[in-house]
Amino acid sequence: MENANKKATIYDVAAEAGVSKSLVSLVLRGDAGVSDAKRKAVLTAIKTLNYRPSRNAQNLASNRTKTIGVVITEYENLSYTSVLFGLRQVFDQLDYRILLIDLHTNPNLHGDAVDTLVSMDVEALVFIVEPATLNTQGLSIPTVMIGDRENVVRGSDLVFSDDRFGTELVIDHLQQLGHSKIAHLSGLGGIAGNRRKSYVEVMQERELPRLVFGENQETNQLGGYLAAKELLASGKEFTAIYAANDYIAAGAVSALSEAGLSVPEDISIVGYDNSPVAREYALKLTTVDDMGNEIGRKAAELILKHLEDPKDIGPQKILIEPALVVRKSTKRIK
Repeated sequence: MENANKKATIYDVAAEAGVSKSLVSLVLRGDAGVSDAKRKAVLTAIKTLNYRPSRNAQNLASNRTKTIGVVITEYENLSYTSVLFGLRQVFDQLDYRILLIDLHTNPNLHGDAVDTLVSMDVEALVFIVEPATLNTQGLSIPTVMIGDRENVVRGSDLVFSDDRFGTELVIDHLQQLGHSKIAHLSGLGGIAGNRRKSYVEVMQERELPRLVFGENQETNQLGGYLAAKELLASGKEFTAIYAANDYIAAGAVSALSEAGLSVPEDISIVGYDNSPVAREYALKLTTVDDMGNEIGRKAAELILKHLEDPKDIGPQKILIEPALVVRKSTKRIK
């Protein structure tokens, strides 16, 4: 008796349709030279047998995986999603697939996220993380880093948003609303560091007091909550907060609420990244759109250029100008 759970092969489809394996391959590739009758017979056989083409087999035949590896910090912080959408807008058109992996380490496996992706023969890597703890030595495939990080993978392209310009947009907006006592909630990592440095410079240039908290906290909601608690405990006067990202801002809103303070009635708050948590259906957070979609598209285009001609250009650096998105978390000071 035939095994009902046996996976159908291309040979099974050919036999069912009464054609050759090569003709089935032509149908799967959408070759216009196949007659309508034989194409219909093959498609009917595929449906009857519930045949699913093996991508791995196709990859072996072409010596290409058409797979791009993307490394993120964690799945909880969704600030990477707009970059991912930008990557997909380019790669989907050319039938590339994306493998997403975080920094979680499985104690039963050897190596890290980079080792795992390289073992799967990805054709390029995109880093949306600080790469210091990853095994990036000797990489021979194109790499792109998203964001101006503390550490840079050797030979990597860099695509990032202009944090200094974004910070100026935030301070401009808050000053126009009458705020001068603007605190900054920061965190660990290069991107938070860039935004912290920009805040200090802009506030100093405008002769405004500088209040920085949370430098040693994680750049997530808990980190923002703890950083805001530090700010509140300091006794420093402030009427507005500029958070290094939207998740830090979300944590800060919780801490402010616990202290009996409302946003924006008592305290105005601005985030950064325009991540899902900031949207109209969530916090309604005024934030800086780091143009993640555009960053993702640029990163994908660089990868494709390197894959087409590995010797074409050296590492590239692309700076993207962000934009302010005003929602309901900021208000003119009383």
